[in-house]
Amino acid sequence: MCVRFSMTFEIEPLMDFFEIRTLEFGVPYRPRYNIAPTDPVLTYGADGPGTGDMMRWGFIPSWRKPDQTLPSAFNARGETLAANGMFRESFERRRCLVLADGYYEWIDEGTVKRPYRIGLRSWEPFGFAALWDEWHGPDGPVRSCTIVTTVPNELTRPIHDRMPVVLPPDAHARWLDPANTTGEGLADLLVPLGSDALALYQVSTKVNSVRNDTPNLIDEVQSERQGSLGL
Repeated sequence: MCVRFSMTFEIEPLMDFFEIRTLEFGVPYRPRYNIAPTDPVLTYGADGPGTGDMMRWGFIPSWRKPDQTLPSAFNARGETLAANGMFRESFERRRCLVLADGYYEWIDEGTVKRPYRIGLRSWEPFGFAALWDEWHGPDGPVRSCTIVTTVPNELTRPIHDRMPVVLPPDAHARWLDPANTTGEGLADLLVPLGSDALALYQVSTKVNSVRNDTPNLIDEVQSERQGSLGL
């Protein structure tokens, strides 16, 4: 599962890193340390290679009626994308990456939930496998997205029974390939990234509140619990 993540890089190095040539800003981009569902997020590839866009995190299917209430859809289970009526068409035709440099998960210790930040060992930016759609509501079009999840790897299993699909760079082109209009042959991408590629550390409980969004949220804090996670 992924309910909070960070993207702390400025836009210029991100455009260089992902070779973004055109960027649509529905809302201004800024570095974020505690991104939550319904927030705008930076995406890549929705309009083809080299394109970036800001989208609402929380999937709204194009067929939703203005007064229709649907379940929250900020995550989509990778195992059921081809059969899920909410996501099936986007899995076939509207795949993208949500750009991040870390995400948060919590261990419930009864009186407190201890947050951990998880990312690449290099702490470079990466892309979550994601789906998008465009809904035309009473106030105009809204592009929205959902992050695909899978089973955890050995590193993250002690923290949560799901993790987001982090796609390695050599998988981006296949995930985004517009010629693949059936989603055929993508199941092998929807697997956990290897534990050896990731790192994690405990952060302040200040990240538990969506009201907090400051650089110190990604600072490491020390805890005896870290030893039991093999850190």
